[in-house]
Parts: sequence; structure tokens; C-alpha cells
Amino acid sequence: MSLHVEHLAKDYPTRSGALTVLRDVSLDLERGESAAIMGPSGSGKSTLLHLLGTLDRPTRGEVRLEGRDPFALTERQLADFRNRHIGFVFQDHHLLPQCSVFENVLIPTLVAREDREAMKAWARQLLDRVGLSDRLDHRPAELSGGERQRVAVARALIHRPILLLADEPTGNLDRRTAASIGKLLLELHREERNILLVVTHSAELAELFPRNWTMDDGCLQALSSSPETRIRSGLS
Repeated sequence: MSLHVEHLAKDYPTRSGALTVLRDVSLDLERGESAAIMGPSGSGKSTLLHLLGTLDRPTRGEVRLEGRDPFALTERQLADFRNRHIGFVFQDHHLLPQCSVFENVLIPTLVAREDREAMKAWARQLLDRVGLSDRLDHRPAELSGGERQRVAVARALIHRPILLLADEPTGNLDRRTAASIGKLLLELHREERNILLVVTHSAELAELFPRNWTMDDGCLQALSSSPETRIRSGLS
């Protein structure tokens, strides 16, 4: 499996003992597959994405991406692994206001030893694919909310990641713009054949995905009983 998750759990220490936020989650996803996760606030959705994206470490369990355990790497190796193989799109675009659209897309490449001209050419292609080829020199403040999120999508794809994670990517957008961003994510996912996992409160966005999962009290469950969902949760 390209993404293999086994018995993943996350606890946080509190004065009254350990607070379990994620409980025994297991799942498998291959390249070219996508899923949306819904659930109430505080159910563990974002925690799961942070663990899969190696932004946080699990208390228990295993994550493997293309057969590699990222948490066995040193901090420097882990940072490089994350930069090269995992893309992130958040509710807030996190664009640097002082940089142009083109520069923002290239930011993840600054620490990598790569062909700079090839990266610039790929950035231009990505911005063309998200419909912003005429906005390369604009600053984020000169863009609409939907345009800023399109820049964030292009930036997330600059290294052609194996795993693309989106946490409430349409949460700050109006209904029409949200629908266009959701369709754009899926279109680019199909073209790049990466693994796409989206966390959302929007049923309309989730319906665009072939697989819908739900998170409740730290447990991940399929909304369909179809075996193709390939979720294995010990508490489901």
C-alpha cells in the first residue's frame, strides 16, 4: 500500500491523566485514490491529518508511506521527507504577503537541491492549470479568497507529492468558490495520481469524493459498508 496506517493513536497529557484524541485508526490508500473525512469539531479529524503529514508524532501505531516509516527518520531527514513527499492545503492559505504568487509557489523548493529553472517552469505550469497564469506577479492581498486558495493548491503540488492532505480547504470560501476548489483538487489529484485525503465539515465537498469516512470521538469509520473503503478501525 502507498499509505498504510496501523492502530494509530494519539494521547495528550493533562492534569487528570491522558486525553485520547485518536483511537486505534487503521487505513490503507493507494496512489490515485481519494477520500473525504467528516465529523464534528474535536472529533480528531485534524489530529489524524497532522499525524499522517508528520507534523506531529503518534503515541502509538504505525504510518508508512511508500513502505517508509517517516517517524524512524532524524528530524532533518523527516523535514526533507515531508517537504518532498507530502503536500498540505489548509483552511487558511498561509501565503507570504510580501511574496508574489509565483514566489509563494516556489517557497517549498528553496531548501531543496533541485534544478531551479525546471522548478520555475513547473510552477508556471501549475499556476496555469489552476487558472492563475495572469496573476504571477500579484501579491496575495491583490487576490480573491478563491484565488489565494488556488495558489495554495499549486504550492502544495510543486514537489509532486505522494500524499496530498487538505484540512478544511474550502472553509473560508463562499459556496460557489468552494465547489470550484473542491473540483480543482480532484482534477489535479487525478492528473498527478497522488493520494488525496480531505477533512471537511462540508457535505457538498465530501459528496465530490468517491469515498466518505466519518470521525467520531477519535474513531474512523466508513459511511459505506463497501469493502473498497479499506478502513480497519479496532473500535468501529
